[in-house]
Amino acid sequence: MFRWLFFNESALTPAEHAAWKLSALRIILMSGFVLEAAVAIHSSLDAIAVGAYQVLWVVGFFYVVLALGLYYSSRHLRAGAAILIGTVYASAFAIVCLINHYEIAKFGYIFIYTTPIIARLFFGTRLALGLMAFNVLPFLLLLLNRPLLNIPGFDITLPASNTYIQSLLFLFFNACVPLAVFRVLHELDVSALRYRQASAALEVSHAQYEEVFQNAGTALLLTDASGEILQANQLANSLLGREADDDDDRALFGWLSLDNSVRMKSPNAEESENMRMSAYRTRDGKLVALENISQTSTDHYIVALRDVSGLHSIHHALQLSLQREDYLSRHDALTNLPNRDMLRSHLQAVLANSDETKVTALVSFRLNSIRHANQQFGAHTGDILLRRFAEELSHALPKNCFCARLRSIVFSFVVENSRTPGEIIKLVEKVRNNLPKELEINGENLLIQFSAGIALVRPEDQEADDLIRRSEVALDTARRSSDQSVTLFDEEDALQIRRSVEIEVGIVNGLKQNEFRLVYQPKVDREGKIAGLEALLRWESPSLGSVAPAEFIPIAERAGLIRLISNYVMTQVCFQVRDWLNRFADCPVIALNLSATDIARNDLLQLIENCCNRYDVAASYIEFEITETGLIANEALTIHHLDELKARGFNIAIDDFGTGYSSLSKLSHFPAQSVKIDRSFVAQIGYNKKSEMIIKAIISLANILSCHTVAEGVENEAQESFLKEIGCDYFQGYYYYRPLEVSALELLLTEMPAKEAQASYQFKLA
Repeated sequence: MFRWLFFNESALTPAEHAAWKLSALRIILMSGFVLEAAVAIHSSLDAIAVGAYQVLWVVGFFYVVLALGLYYSSRHLRAGAAILIGTVYASAFAIVCLINHYEIAKFGYIFIYTTPIIARLFFGTRLALGLMAFNVLPFLLLLLNRPLLNIPGFDITLPASNTYIQSLLFLFFNACVPLAVFRVLHELDVSALRYRQASAALEVSHAQYEEVFQNAGTALLLTDASGEILQANQLANSLLGREADDDDDRALFGWLSLDNSVRMKSPNAEESENMRMSAYRTRDGKLVALENISQTSTDHYIVALRDVSGLHSIHHALQLSLQREDYLSRHDALTNLPNRDMLRSHLQAVLANSDETKVTALVSFRLNSIRHANQQFGAHTGDILLRRFAEELSHALPKNCFCARLRSIVFSFVVENSRTPGEIIKLVEKVRNNLPKELEINGENLLIQFSAGIALVRPEDQEADDLIRRSEVALDTARRSSDQSVTLFDEEDALQIRRSVEIEVGIVNGLKQNEFRLVYQPKVDREGKIAGLEALLRWESPSLGSVAPAEFIPIAERAGLIRLISNYVMTQVCFQVRDWLNRFADCPVIALNLSATDIARNDLLQLIENCCNRYDVAASYIEFEITETGLIANEALTIHHLDELKARGFNIAIDDFGTGYSSLSKLSHFPAQSVKIDRSFVAQIGYNKKSEMIIKAIISLANILSCHTVAEGVENEAQESFLKEIGCDYFQGYYYYRPLEVSALELLLTEMPAKEAQASYQFKLA
C-alpha cells in the first residue's frame, strides 16, 4: 500500500538505472571534492598559522577518502557509495568529537541526516531504514544537549571554525545533495515522458487491435488456459450462437460439443503434410473447426474458428468416392475379387514375413472351358460363367486363403503355413473335388474344366512378380501337357507334380544338410594310365531316397536352383584340391561343367576367383567344360567369360560334342582345348556305321581346332580298339573305372607315380 512512496526503478531500463546511480554518486563526490576545496585550503592555512597541525591531518584524510570514493565509483558502484556514507558519518563525528566548542560542534549532526537518502539511492530501502533508526541516537544526544565524545589532546577548533562548519553545510546541502537529487528527478521526468508516450501508443494500438479483431474476416476468440472466453469478435459470437454481452457461460466447450467431434483434413495443408483438424458441433448443429490456436505471451490463447459444415459434407462424399475408387483399383470389376495388384501386395507382405519352417504356395487355376461358352453363347454368358466360377472357388477355399483374379481366365490363391508340399497338393485336390463339374447359366449346363499350377515360395524369394511368373509357367505347362477338359491333378499327374515339388524343396534343404556329395570316375590315356577325373554329383535324401542327377538337375534348372548347386560344387572342388595338395603335395587338374545358366552369370568370374583365393588353388588345377548347346545359348557373354577364364590359366573343354546345333564357324571362335565325344555315339560303335563316321569326323574336326579328344562311355575292348585306331586321345567309361568315393580314389592315386596323376577333374551333372 505504500508502494507509491518509492521510486519505481523498473520504469527504467537496466542500463539507464545503472547510469543515473553512477552519475548521482559522482555528482556528490566530485562537487564535494571541488566546492569544499576552498574551505579546506583556508582552514589548512589558518591551522598552520595557529600551529594546529592536526587539522591538516583531518583535512588530508577526508580528501584521500573522497578520492578513493571517486576511484571506486567507476569500478564498483556500491563500494563508492559505501565510502561516501562512511565519509559523511566520519565528517559528522569528527566535527562533533574534535571541536571543543559544543555550540559549533553540534552542527555536525546535521550531516548525518543525509545518510538515509544516500543509502536508499544506492543500496535500497532496508539500509536506508536502518540508518534512519541509527540516526535517532545522535538526535537524542542533541536533544539532551550532551556531547557525543571528547578525545583529550586532539582539538581541531580554529578561530573561524563556525564559518567553516556553516560553509560546509551550505555547500553540501545547497549544492552537492541538490545536484544529485536533480539527476534523479531528471530520470523521473524521462520515465514519466516515456510512460505517457507508451500509454498513448498503447491506446492507439488497442484501438487498432479492436479494429483488426472485429474486422479480421475470421471468427476469433481470446481465451485463458482453461478455455474461458475472455473476448470474442462478432463473427465468433454469430458462429457459436452466442450473445456479445453473454457472460453467464464463458466456457468455450460449453458452446462446442466434444461428443460429436470429427477429424478432418485441413483444407490449407499440403498433400504431403496430411494435417488433420478437429471439428465440433455447436448448439444449433453447425460443425465448427478450431482452425488455429496461438499462444500469447500472457498464457492466453487466440483461437480461430471455421464453419466446416459444408466442407465436411464434401469431405465425406469425397472420402466415400476415394474408398470406392481405391476398392475398384484393387479389385476386379466383374468378380469383385482382388486383382493382380492387390495379389502382388499381399504376396510381398507374405514374402517379407515368410517362415522357413512352413511351406507357402501360390496356386493358379485356368478356366479352360470359357472359350466354349464365349463361342457358343456369347461374351455375356462367358462373363457370367467367370463370375459364377469365382463365387464357387471362393466358397471352396479355406477361409484363410487369399483369392484373386490374376488375369482374364486365371484365378490365383495363396496357401500359407503348410507343413509339407504334399499338404498343399492335397488341399488343391480337395478344392478341385469341391468345385462343381458344371454350372447352369441361362438354362444351359456349362462344363467347368480348368488346369492348375503351383509355385512354392523359396527362401531366397523376395519379389512377388517372380512367384506369380513361376505359377503362370507351371499353369501353362499343365495346360499343354494334358487334355483341357481334365484338371492337371489326376492321380498320375499329382504324383509327378508332388515328386517335382518335393525335389525342388529338397534341393534347398539338402544343400543345407550336406546331403550331396561328389564321387569320381577316372579317365585314361592311350596307355591306360589315369589322365583325369570326372566328378559325379550324388544325392541321398532321407525322405526321397537316392535321387539321380538326371531327375533333379532339370528341376533345379527350371526352378532357378542350379546356381546354388554350382556354388556348392565349386566350393567342394576347391576344398578337395587344397586337401590333396596339403596331404600329397600334388593334385589332378580340376574341370567344372558350366551349364548355360552358369556361363551367363554376371558374377561367374567373381565366384571362381573367390573360391580359388579362399582355398589358395591355382588356375592350372581347374578345367571348365560347357556343352555345345550352352555355347550358343548366350554367345557373346559365353565367349567373353571363356576368354577370361583361359587368359587366367584355366583349361576349357566342350562337352557332349556332336549333340548340339552349333555351326563350325561358331565353334572355331570358342577357346576350347578339349572336345568330349558324347557317349551316345560311342555306344553305337560296331553296330552303326553312321555313328562311327560321326566319331571320325569329330576327331578330325578336333585336330583342325587343335583340341584333344575324350571319348565318354567306353564299355568294352571293341570300342577302345576303334577309338585308338582313329586317333582318340583319352578314354572314360566302365571298361576302365567305375565312379569312386574319395577314399577309394585316394588309394588308387597313391599307388601311381605322382607324374601320372596330372589330370582333368570334371564336374558333370549327369
